[in-house]
Amino acid sequence: MAKESKGHIFYYSDPLNDDFEKTKTLKRIELPKDYKYIHTNIFYRIYAFLLFWCIAKPVLKTILFFGGVRVKGKKYIKEVKKNGTGGFIYMNHTSFWDMIDIQAAVVPWRRSNIIGYTDTLTLPRFVRFLAIGLGFIPLPSSVSDYRKFDECLKYYYEKHKRFTIIFPEAHIWPYYTKIRPYISTSFKYPAKLNAPVIPITTCFSKRRFSSKPKVTLYVSKAIYPKKELSVNENKEYLRNECYKAMCEMAEKYSTYSYYEYKKVEKDEASKN
Repeated sequence: MAKESKGHIFYYSDPLNDDFEKTKTLKRIELPKDYKYIHTNIFYRIYAFLLFWCIAKPVLKTILFFGGVRVKGKKYIKEVKKNGTGGFIYMNHTSFWDMIDIQAAVVPWRRSNIIGYTDTLTLPRFVRFLAIGLGFIPLPSSVSDYRKFDECLKYYYEKHKRFTIIFPEAHIWPYYTKIRPYISTSFKYPAKLNAPVIPITTCFSKRRFSSKPKVTLYVSKAIYPKKELSVNENKEYLRNECYKAMCEMAEKYSTYSYYEYKKVEKDEASKN
């Protein structure tokens, strides 16, 4: 297991699975068999609408404003909107606040969904209800759940033109300036729905009067599945193009390292 040492140095051995999330005491659970992915109840929809637009959106935008978070390349999101569709947003995972950045600053005209692990469902009932109201979609924990999960993504993409947010790196590495390798599994969703992929890269630069990095989100041009490719081929194509775009943004604009990351052997990482 990788650990943080004194002096803000993180020691890791496995970039795919090592996790530095502060809330990792939460445990993933089996999804309840009666879990409802699609919410059509009118009262629930009114609740979710008011929660997001009247409470969450103003509060989150205020937090981002005072936090100095900026967004570059919003025109690429607007281009997707002009086509009359939603899409799938892929973003590097450097903070718990990543999902807030996206919801509050990037897609201004519509609520988005966020795919995550079932550990969110272990939070207190009130917090859990808030998370679901703000678009949280838990990953399936059994084969029988996948059909409902796929139907959910299709429903919100085709009927409501929503964006679905995915963190393909899966684990949080605070203020990490590069893009970690990630697998192509989550790209099967846009491949099956013939939906656009929008890469967004969180980059860090030096502030003038603070040691904490300045955070800027760089939106890259949408990537579309190719008609001549199969679903599996498009899954790999979308992953590779998305990864390339994110690496290019990180290499160009992430210019300030707040924490240091050192790769070591697995046994050494557990000792630090």
